[in-house]
Amino acid sequence: MQIQSTRAEVNRMKGWQLVMTVTIAIGVAVVAILSSMGLTETSTLILVRLTARSSCLLFLLAFIAAPLRRLWQSPLSLWLVQNRRFLGLSMAVSHTYHAIAFSTLQIVIRQQAFTANPLAILGYAFLLAMTITSFSTPAKAIGRRAWRVLHTAGMYYFWLIFAVEFGRRAQLEWGYLFLTLLVAIAMLVRIFGTRRTQVQAV
Repeated sequence: MQIQSTRAEVNRMKGWQLVMTVTIAIGVAVVAILSSMGLTETSTLILVRLTARSSCLLFLLAFIAAPLRRLWQSPLSLWLVQNRRFLGLSMAVSHTYHAIAFSTLQIVIRQQAFTANPLAILGYAFLLAMTITSFSTPAKAIGRRAWRVLHTAGMYYFWLIFAVEFGRRAQLEWGYLFLTLLVAIAMLVRIFGTRRTQVQAV
């Protein structure tokens, strides 16, 4: 009964309800941390790390959705495919929180001048473009081919960013090693899922 109840809850968690749940959950975490610790460098660093990890996990779920479905026909893989767009939008929400937390840490807490990181700017440019074109009217405006190029390039760019950023921290913290392994596994799922499609097409 408990397993069936859990499955029912997961099935109900879809579409915009998923996006709203992620938005509220991260917002509650932000309020809880700031209420208990105040606006300090430590609390802001926690928020930066928390939102980076939530963004990564949401991204990976969207990243593996289609290839996992090709490899493993299950209710979970079906749910991921059906909610891939909303997982991506949830990731955009999480990464917006991340940008706010990082900017607060740099400008308000450490009182440093804002320095533009070209890789981060490119990442947020991808994120903005992918978010806008997740809606039907902008997607139709740029055309199917341009949409596919944009979203494919953006996904692989974010995968690379997470792999590099978590990978270089993995030597210092075991938590980052676990995340780095998840990022690597996600790429393997994508590779094998793509190969399965190519074999079936032959």
